Amino acid sequence: MPIVDTSMYRDRLDVLANMLAELQAVIPDVYTGEDGNIRIIFEIEAGQLENLYLAHQLLLEDMFPQTASLTALKQHGVEFAVVMKDGTRSTGTLLFEGEGGAFIPVGTQAAYVPGENLEPIYFTTTLDAQIPDPGDPNAPTAAINATAGNLNGMYEYVVTFLTAAGETLQSPDSAPVSPVNQQVNLTNIPLGGTGTTSRKIYRDKDGAGVYRMVATLANNTATTYTDNITDAVVAASALVPTVDTAHQISAPAQSEDTGNETNVLMGAINELTSAPTTLTAVTNLAAFTGGSDPEDTNDYRSRVMDRIQNPESGSPADLVEWAEDIVGVESATVFENSPGPGQVQVRISGPNGSIPTSTVISQVQAELDAKDVANIQITVLSFTPVPTNVTVDVTTTAEYTLSDITPSVQQAITGYINNLQVGETFYISGVIAAVKPLVGILDVTCSLPATNLTTAATDKRTPGTLVVT
Repeated sequence: MPIVDTSMYRDRLDVLANMLAELQAVIPDVYTGEDGNIRIIFEIEAGQLENLYLAHQLLLEDMFPQTASLTALKQHGVEFAVVMKDGTRSTGTLLFEGEGGAFIPVGTQAAYVPGENLEPIYFTTTLDAQIPDPGDPNAPTAAINATAGNLNGMYEYVVTFLTAAGETLQSPDSAPVSPVNQQVNLTNIPLGGTGTTSRKIYRDKDGAGVYRMVATLANNTATTYTDNITDAVVAASALVPTVDTAHQISAPAQSEDTGNETNVLMGAINELTSAPTTLTAVTNLAAFTGGSDPEDTNDYRSRVMDRIQNPESGSPADLVEWAEDIVGVESATVFENSPGPGQVQVRISGPNGSIPTSTVISQVQAELDAKDVANIQITVLSFTPVPTNVTVDVTTTAEYTLSDITPSVQQAITGYINNLQVGETFYISGVIAAVKPLVGILDVTCSLPATNLTTAATDKRTPGTLVVT
């Protein structure tokens, strides 16, 4: 007889009842009370038989990918070359400030704190780095050059050092000089320490206390300069900096964990958590991107079933599957006969709908080329990003301020935009739905954009400037 009911599992009490019934059918007057030896033995055996039934039921389910456990499903996937995707870490660059010469080893840790009572998200450096050590500039020596020139009045000079990251504060003032339609010679221009790439000269006229740039010395060797720049030119040049940005260095970093939540906005990372004491501050001048959650079991099961049910013939569905098998690809769309007959464009998006890296695009191109689909020229492209600026007006609950909730609001808006598919419309209601449930939010409206935004088929919305008021 064929097996109709595929459920093998039997509950212990059902097994016990069947065993007792079978025994009583043979020995009608047998004693089966709860304190009897037969009942005790049967209860023990029923428990063991329940485990056996359960093992057989699990084995039966694992035989088929539709019902297999995750462990067995992965084995089905290996059989058909469909590997479950692990989550990915987000990557970006951290900008450190600190003492001159401070060493930043691999593994230096910083964190983003998404909000009160929320767990920090940690990021670690992946290469060594060292803060430049240009030192503090000394005053140059200024003297009048008797040669006729453009300078007329009282002038004072200062010098700054430049590194790859920025510029120091100004040196002390030089002694004032008062040329009359003459030039000024600068000597003893100080040299910077380790990491100095160039120097700048600024001057002030008639004791106004306003220093503007005269010249850049694109080296760290010259110690003299002759100034003959007109006042009109200098008046339009840059002011001397008021913040030291030279004692900084950028280092590549990645999130310690995988997950969507590791994609943080520009300026979100500002806590030094496991770092040398010689460092004083950290930030990220650009968003960290590329983080994704491990593939959902149901999504993976669907990919396995698609591979089993659809033979690999080079169809558009196959191209989508092959592209989405690559780590770093969340979705792929096939444009047939584009840009012409016999040509196909495959446009891919990354985790959370992000724009994939050039490395991922190259990997997908190589994978599809290796399939050697006859008579078809395949080109793998990203989607065109469309930065979308959003301004939301929020009302906070009494115990929260605007600064308390701004990071979480920006993160929620980023998540909504990133999860929009290629060509999908941006809805104001989607922003409100993402922000309203956040802790500390009483009400929210969206003032920019003023209407929903449609998106072209080959475009994708990406976060632009996000303002919370």
